[in-house]
Amino acid sequence: MKVPKYLIPVITIVMLFAGFYLRFAFTQPTTSVVFSEQGDAKLVCTVNGVKCKGTANFFTKMFNGVEGISSIETIASERRATFTYDPSKIDKEQIREIIEQPIQLRDGSSRQFFTCVEMK
Repeated sequence: MKVPKYLIPVITIVMLFAGFYLRFAFTQPTTSVVFSEQGDAKLVCTVNGVKCKGTANFFTKMFNGVEGISSIETIASERRATFTYDPSKIDKEQIREIIEQPIQLRDGSSRQFFTCVEMK
């Protein structure tokens, strides 16, 4: 069976467009937590250590009860965390400090799990 010459480029183009539009299915928020309705400033951080739903959930729990943080949305596939916060109560550097704080382990030791690579 002979394949027409135009079929392979057509299939390639269709697959490229399908891949482009399907990428939105894989960039949906991994976690989305709203702590309060106060705060209007946004901060987008690239965070090493946010790799899957489990680490994203653990990451957002670190900010539970932190005054000034309104909401956090994480996308693990892009290692991205978006914060909505009140700049009169907390600033960007304080958020970075919380991200990079060592986590106490059950054996009594501590380890830094998350590193803020970029802040926008």
